[in-house]
This record gives sequence, C-alpha cells and structure tokens, in this order.
Amino acid sequence: MDMHHPLKVYEEELADLQGLVLELGNLALDQLNKAIKTFEENDPEKAEAIVKMDEKINDLEHEVDKMSLMIITKMEPKAADLRYVLTASKIASDLERIADYAKSIAKKGKRGFAEEHAQHLGYVQHMGQELNAMLSSILEAFKELSVEKALDVWHSDSNVDALFKEGVTGMKDCVEAEDLEGKGFISLLFTMRCLERVGDHITNIAEHIYFIKYAEYFAGKK
Repeated sequence: MDMHHPLKVYEEELADLQGLVLELGNLALDQLNKAIKTFEENDPEKAEAIVKMDEKINDLEHEVDKMSLMIITKMEPKAADLRYVLTASKIASDLERIADYAKSIAKKGKRGFAEEHAQHLGYVQHMGQELNAMLSSILEAFKELSVEKALDVWHSDSNVDALFKEGVTGMKDCVEAEDLEGKGFISLLFTMRCLERVGDHITNIAEHIYFIKYAEYFAGKK
C-alpha cells in the first residue's frame, strides 16, 4: 500500500484499520469453524455461544466503518490509500455476512437433523473444509495485498459450487422418497446453501483486493 502522507499518525491509523478488518476476519473464520462442528454435534450450548458472539462481530464492523470515515475526513487519503480505506468497509461487510451465515448454521444445529440423513453430512464437512482454507487464504491476501493469492482463492470457489451441486444431487432421492416434514433434510440443504453463499462473499473480498491494487473491477470467469 502506498503511504505518502507526511504524518506518522496516518500510517498508524491505516495499520489500525487493517488490524480491525483482520480481527473481524479471524472472528468470522472462528465462527464458521465452530458453526460447522456445532451442526455436526447438534450441540445447543455451543450454538448459543456462536449466536452471542455475533454481536461483537457487528460492533467490529461498525468500528471499521467509523475508522474509515475518520481517516477519509481527517487525512484526505489519495489514490491507492483512498481505495484501501473505502474498500476496507466493503470487506468488513462481507466478513460480517459470513459470520451471519455461521450464526444461521449454528441455529440449525440446535434443532438437529434426522439420523437417516447422517450419510449426507459429508457434503457439509467437505464444503466447510474448502471454505476454511479459502477464508484463511483471503485474510492473508488482504494482509499482504496479494492479488495473486486473492485470485487463487477466487478460482477455488468453483470447488465449493461443485460440492454444493453434488450434494443436492446426492440427496435427490431423499426429496423424492421422503416426507419433507422431517426437518433433518431441510436443515442439511439450508446449511449447504449458507456455505455456498459464504464462498460468494469470499470471492467478493478477492475482487475488492484486486480493485485496491488496479483501480478496476476483476471481470474473470470461473
């Protein structure tokens, strides 16, 4: 990141902004991992802890927004620095949405899923593993402002999409053969959809990093 402002405090405030976004990202990553485990274990207490933590994540997003506005107002950043500050708020928003999906998954975990659907849990687990790696990598890419790493993550979302489609196909027989009032199937399908959306938000972050670097939007195709 270019930092040409003469005041040392300017560099410190940009570093603080980055630190807030990374703190938010690491919390979102932790929430996602815990939510998937909670869903697998059907643990209501762990699920409730995830729901409560969501308030802290919301507060952090607001802090990022306030700090971004303060830097723009006080320091009047130019060029790449301005893109960085403006985009930090967008990245924080995507991370907050990821945490929201984790909360939704945890809530489904509180309700549990029917034993007869346990064989389909692997789809959730595999998607979770992919997303764990993607989210960890995109946080590193943001910290380093590495477009190469960001685009690697962007392209890897195709794996998540493929797992989602495979999972839906794999459960197709259940749709045709069973009474869908059994909430287990619905919980699994809902959770897979949440995870698929998490992947979309991670690719958004990759596109934001590209924008910071090149001042244009990434128009690639998976």
